[in-house]
Amino acid sequence: MKIEIDQSGKIEQTELDTVIALSNKIKYTLILRRRSKRTLQSFFRQKGQPRVFIYRTFAALIAIVLSKVKSDTKIIIDSEYLSHKGILKEQIKHYMKSITGKTVGNFDFGFVGKNSNAHKLAGKVANRIIKADKIVSIEEVFKIIWPTKKIGSPRIRRTEGNLTQE
Repeated sequence: MKIEIDQSGKIEQTELDTVIALSNKIKYTLILRRRSKRTLQSFFRQKGQPRVFIYRTFAALIAIVLSKVKSDTKIIIDSEYLSHKGILKEQIKHYMKSITGKTVGNFDFGFVGKNSNAHKLAGKVANRIIKADKIVSIEEVFKIIWPTKKIGSPRIRRTEGNLTQE
């Protein structure tokens, strides 16, 4: 049996929380709060990269969910952003390597319908019928997208979404 991943509340819909749900053999959900999405979006704008906010954030969330899968089972991710499939695949693999030290190669994008378990699970979490397994913090997304590099003095650290020197 394949594992499916679906999203409720797209990344670019900053008035909604985003839920990513993994379902079938195992079930796992995470939620990125709307406030965190707005902060991330603002940070990407400050960096002059407002368009990649959606794809890098989505890839980071998928990588977090995939890090929970310990199987060689085929994983189908709903094709929310089909025109950016190649970029998303590479980003997810890169983020997976930074999270787990390994890449997950057995995933692809495809159609996850409204009758799928993943879609139903995402909807239940989005509608607050059940609680998410994990609430993703903005710091966790920052660490995945912009991992800190230890390169000596002066040290750089993040505070409130801004980079500062110590």
